[in-house]
Amino acid sequence: MTPAVQDHKRAYEGDEGPNTGGMGSYSDAALELPFMTEDDYLAAVDILRETVDALDGYKGVLYGQFMLTAEGVKVVEFNARFGDPEAMDTLPVLETDLLDVLVAAREGDSLPNLTFQRQATVCKYAVPEGYPENPTAGTRIEIDEESAGDALLFYASVDEREDGIYTTTSRAFAVVGIADTITEAEEIAEEALATAGEEGLRVRHDIGTPDLVQQRIDHVADLRSD
Repeated sequence: MTPAVQDHKRAYEGDEGPNTGGMGSYSDAALELPFMTEDDYLAAVDILRETVDALDGYKGVLYGQFMLTAEGVKVVEFNARFGDPEAMDTLPVLETDLLDVLVAAREGDSLPNLTFQRQATVCKYAVPEGYPENPTAGTRIEIDEESAGDALLFYASVDEREDGIYTTTSRAFAVVGIADTITEAEEIAEEALATAGEEGLRVRHDIGTPDLVQQRIDHVADLRSD
């Protein structure tokens, strides 16, 4: 089964501001997130399985977005694509060969058993200043795979020129830290971002930090106590 991922769509730290395509996300070494119980996770999986069973003949990706409420797990939406940035948390720790999965789906064969490394991940996007409402393009991106260190680097909406790679008006690139804990993965992502500089870019540095994760734990605890 696939690890659950927490996405942060709000533009500014503390989950403030307008929605975006996603400023970053994290997963835990366990399948469920720190604010979820195993029953919460399995309830979401059951919904996904029942939906797949109802889609006779469907071949492809089905990405489910859920929220926890006082009444339990509820569906926000389904997408027939990989989640962004959620896929950047899950695919790097997928041990099963993704090509084998895709070919089996195309051919209508039984899918291979999916196995994942039991590690936590933290993904953080760098976006142009002013994003999403009034983004400014044209900042040269200084980070590359070598300078990203232990983090994975994923370019997004960028402009490759003769003298380098520049921002456009959408999310520019993401870094992903992978470690035994969310805190350690977050530190790896931050170390990579430090090499990219701050000029012309903005990052939600709070994603994956202990304080923000604890806020979500406390919020869900309040929901359950009502």
